[in-house]
Amino acid sequence: MIRKKLFPSLVDGNFRYRGKEIQRVEGLSDAVFAFSVSLLVASLEVPQTFGELRNIAKGAIPFFATVAMIFLFWYQQYQFFRRYGLHDFTTVLLNLFYLAIILFYVYPLKFLFSLLIASWSGLDLFPSATEKGLAVLSQEDFPQLIILFSIGYFLIWLIIALMHYHVLKLSAQFNFNRFELEFTRKEARGALMNAGIGLLALVLAWVRLEWLAGICYLLIPLVLLLNQGLFKAHSRKLVRARV
Repeated sequence: MIRKKLFPSLVDGNFRYRGKEIQRVEGLSDAVFAFSVSLLVASLEVPQTFGELRNIAKGAIPFFATVAMIFLFWYQQYQFFRRYGLHDFTTVLLNLFYLAIILFYVYPLKFLFSLLIASWSGLDLFPSATEKGLAVLSQEDFPQLIILFSIGYFLIWLIIALMHYHVLKLSAQFNFNRFELEFTRKEARGALMNAGIGLLALVLAWVRLEWLAGICYLLIPLVLLLNQGLFKAHSRKLVRARV
């Protein structure tokens, strides 16, 4: 009853949530995600002057943007375990790779957000580099930054896709109804589409078309709408089939 009140999204008449208890692998995952946020907090030194405090305040936007992305990845994983309650060896192994990539992804993600916000707003979010006269990012380094970000983005969504395809292989074990099966296919397809965007951006940055690689990520909303549209179309077919 408490779980239903706290997480109303878990109550779905069409999808039976099978993960009703928090298992050890999820406890470990929560600890890793909390540690990821702690790494961001630990990078913020206690200010000794108001000028240092002002510099920290300037970095609030990229900080919260990075935390929001980490929460998105946590929520994806949380939903997976709530929906399927799967804890076999393959799932645990994929989840460990997922967590390792998240830990590695934290600082590149914050650096990219800081760079983008600094370029858009004109704020100096790299005061230490400015003080030392260092270039934050050279023209030659920009493709490598896109490649680094794209590798992480590709791997994260690829693992999410593999976890859902693994569930589909075990669909008989789960005794899915037609809606649950179609919903799981939608989640796998959406994750694979996102992974494809990361892979495309990676290839474009590799061949020195980094400006086009950046534009690739603008396809994310379109991919989400396309995937949702396909799911609704298939769902309507299921409804008509029942009638």
